[in-house]
Amino acid sequence: MVRRYRVRQSVSEFGQLVLKATLGVGVPLGIAEDIVQSVLWLQIRGFVADRSICHALTSLDRGDATPGTVADWNRYELKALPGQKLSSIYLSVFLMDALQTGWPPVGQSVTYPEVDSPLLVLGALAWANNEAQRTFRLQFVTDAQAFSVKLAPGGATVHKIQKQPESTPNGAGGFSVQNADTQPCHDDAELILDNSLAEDHVRVGRRAGLTADPASVACLKAFANRMLVSESDRSLRQGAGAGVIDAD
Repeated sequence: MVRRYRVRQSVSEFGQLVLKATLGVGVPLGIAEDIVQSVLWLQIRGFVADRSICHALTSLDRGDATPGTVADWNRYELKALPGQKLSSIYLSVFLMDALQTGWPPVGQSVTYPEVDSPLLVLGALAWANNEAQRTFRLQFVTDAQAFSVKLAPGGATVHKIQKQPESTPNGAGGFSVQNADTQPCHDDAELILDNSLAEDHVRVGRRAGLTADPASVACLKAFANRMLVSESDRSLRQGAGAGVIDAD
């Protein structure tokens, strides 16, 4: 059995790495700051968000995914361009804003079938719902598994659905959202997160730090390095970096 090693970082250190990597791909600062909250919400609760954010950033960088276009503001519809996936980074922020103005619509189902990393959208909605204080359900599918989620004020309940997901590789897939306050999350599926489990994860994560796949960390660092500029004697004399002597 091959043991997979993971890199451990503090919550703030990992968040800063994600922020710099997202900016390095050209995502605006405000959107980058919001997606960091999504990644941290997921990662600290045991979801492998480091791989999801790397895939989302790579998809944007290659042009495989785009921010999309607003098809109908009244229905909160964001559509991908033909032949491309919808960027989960931009969709996350779009729906986070929509939570503040009445989304999701009561009694209606909203589906986004082609999203590069739908897991990120879950984290974004769960984090933003602390302010929106709504109760609704969503289901998302990745290449690894399908999940059923009930978001409520103060927390989220997540069940793993034991079925073969219909999706594309590398974490891409889709999800649907339904405003259904009285329906359970999913009665006959495996519970993998509730408020009690989340509290345990958060307590350990804050104390011991977060773990991430070394390949994901390398991916994030490569994007983050785009924010750096080459040093020179002149830049060091003018205060860049650590200075020209130890006492600077």
